[in-house]
Amino acid sequence: MVRVKNRWNQNAAPRSLVQMANAVSATLWKLAADVVLNLENENFETATQGQRVDLLEELVCYLVHYSDRWIYPRADENQRNEFISCLAGDMARLLEDSRIDVQGDGEYRAAFVDKLNRRCADYAGYSFSEVEGCSFAMRCRLGERVQDSMGERDRRWIPDYIVGREAPSIETALQRSLSGLVRFEA
Repeated sequence: MVRVKNRWNQNAAPRSLVQMANAVSATLWKLAADVVLNLENENFETATQGQRVDLLEELVCYLVHYSDRWIYPRADENQRNEFISCLAGDMARLLEDSRIDVQGDGEYRAAFVDKLNRRCADYAGYSFSEVEGCSFAMRCRLGERVQDSMGERDRRWIPDYIVGREAPSIETALQRSLSGLVRFEA
């Protein structure tokens, strides 16, 4: 499992929503990149750099949605909106940089934000528990999305791998990170 930041170096210092979102965005990026690496290490087919960025996008959408569901009972509407907007903006910037590296100059942020909004609307239809995290059905949906981004060779095994191994692992790591980094003022 990848190590992620789960506490601030100076615990007493108050953090802004932007600082918290920035720290969590680094966690999301690490977790998504680790899943892509794990897929490749398990010999699943990722043929192109563009395909890898597609996988990162799907995983980031899932993790942003998880973050939003985790934050919902802990923040007021304005705090939640600002935090998720900052988080989505950071992810859009990182993914755009990756797309430019792989596909050349272009405006990729709007396409990612559109995908993020569609994925979050889709995932919102599934249950989420403070204790269990995302439902099995939501994890299956992630597995289908990852499957759609993978090569043909291993398509039938991807959802099982994502649901059984990667989704629970990244959810646990993200929950630890969120619990240690995110505090909303009343």
